[in-house]
Amino acid sequence: MTARRLPCCTRTSTVVSSSHFTSLFFASLTESWERAKCKSSDGMPCWGDLFNPRQLLAMQTFVACLRDALTELERIEPDAEYRKAVAAYLGLWVSRSAMFMSNVGLWKTSGEFLSTPFGMQAIPIVWDYPEANPFNEATGSTLSQLDWILRVIEHEPSLSDVSFPPALVLCNDGARLPLDVATADVIVTDPPYFDAIAYADLSDFFYVWLKRGLGDAFPEAFATPLTPKGEEATALKHRHGGDADKAKKHWTAKLAECFAEAKRVCKPDGVLAVMFAHQSTKAWTALINALFEAGLTVTASYPIDTERRNRAVALDASALASSITVTCRPRQAGAAATFRDVRREIERVVAESVHRFWDYGFRGADLIVACYGPAVGVFGRYERVERADGTPVEVPELLEFVKQSALKAIAGEFTGDALSRLYFVWANLYGTSEQAWDDARLVVQIGGDSEDAMEVARQRGLFVVNGAHCRLALLRDRANRRNLGEDTAAPLIDQLHRAMQLWKEERRADLVNYLRERDLIDHAPLWKLAQALFEVLPRGEEDWKLVSALLGERETLRIEARRTQEEERRLF
Repeated sequence: MTARRLPCCTRTSTVVSSSHFTSLFFASLTESWERAKCKSSDGMPCWGDLFNPRQLLAMQTFVACLRDALTELERIEPDAEYRKAVAAYLGLWVSRSAMFMSNVGLWKTSGEFLSTPFGMQAIPIVWDYPEANPFNEATGSTLSQLDWILRVIEHEPSLSDVSFPPALVLCNDGARLPLDVATADVIVTDPPYFDAIAYADLSDFFYVWLKRGLGDAFPEAFATPLTPKGEEATALKHRHGGDADKAKKHWTAKLAECFAEAKRVCKPDGVLAVMFAHQSTKAWTALINALFEAGLTVTASYPIDTERRNRAVALDASALASSITVTCRPRQAGAAATFRDVRREIERVVAESVHRFWDYGFRGADLIVACYGPAVGVFGRYERVERADGTPVEVPELLEFVKQSALKAIAGEFTGDALSRLYFVWANLYGTSEQAWDDARLVVQIGGDSEDAMEVARQRGLFVVNGAHCRLALLRDRANRRNLGEDTAAPLIDQLHRAMQLWKEERRADLVNYLRERDLIDHAPLWKLAQALFEVLPRGEEDWKLVSALLGERETLRIEARRTQEEERRLF
């Protein structure tokens, strides 16, 4: 222990030594603190630093009581398996209590309850923290944690009328399963999400307490000082000397081993389903490469609403609202193919997928990412896909093409500028409903636009931002912007809004001149944008009425523009 920690340990030790604790137990705890270094540089080098002295004393007391209970249980219960089951439940009870008795806990003002520090992918650093009373039945107490466990136990008998085969739970490396060849009908896996979460590091928060309470009951599970991390299938660069490329290669190789093992134990007509909710191209590239290396390919994909929309990750990060389940089978790759031929097939498959998933109700980034699976299924049918010069097309290029194909299918044949395209796609995806600002940024990111595109769109007033949410800016939100649509290089959406404003103000002659001078009378992208807004805006909305009027008067405006142009020719 460091000198800084000794005063706290001394005060705690004074109380502990007057109780039923032994000096040996306390010494082993402090020695383990020194070994169990937190992966942080915020002044908390030990797991013990995440608990104040009072919390440490409470947790030590609960662990000691757990050990005493297991000793007594061994004396009165002859059934060893029953003792292990009870030990597991009691250990989980103590483990759950640790989440609510730390100095990194959170208070949810929206629901007036204590929240665990595990809502995000990392333990947060907080300015202040709530502290639960472990001896009452209020939020965060040990009795409330026991209630959660009892609910599960009491729920099990209610399923007695349903016949399930007995389950066999194995704790093994996924790359070395103790199963025979071709014995599984279906394999379902939800692999670690690339570099999103340090699973083993976070597990140590619980492991340091579980090891003390259950180390004797489950020696094989708690044989190491901390959770094993070397073989974890993650792409965490801090495990590879800060080298992100090495971390990526490790994740891909480890996943390929696991998929190859899954293929070995799966029956020839069996199915491997992989759930994946990561949105980054880098993560999907690594996943697909791992499947290919294992001799598998994607045959179908299904977006499934599995994520809570009010979870902390969804509120504060670019997380998908659904998980994408890809169905895989052994890859039977044929001869090489040209990218030109494969492109056409992928465009067709992606267009069909967009319409199908759209009908299912999926929107935004989830809709686009869901199209990866069908496209990979086409790509995986060929041993090699080549460009005209013979160089191979890699997975990142494939995914980029899928994104563009999906957006093209959403936008139809709209070929306007980037900002108007963003407005167009967003209108098709969400209409005028309010969405998370981060989701808007994610759609732009997936669409391949520049990183500052959202900020530019915000500065141009394309979105109305309300805290962490935004919606499309309607004409009433943009009418007071100076020189809206007057610049010859203005985005089409600005020009359309300018035309709508002129119609609203009943300045028909100015409208005709505006459209004629900017060659907008027969400019297809402008009218396609107007048609899209007509289709997605709520009926009765002022913008819908204005767009509807412009579309209805298009031919008349064209005639008036030609007449004006002829009159000018006669004059000059």
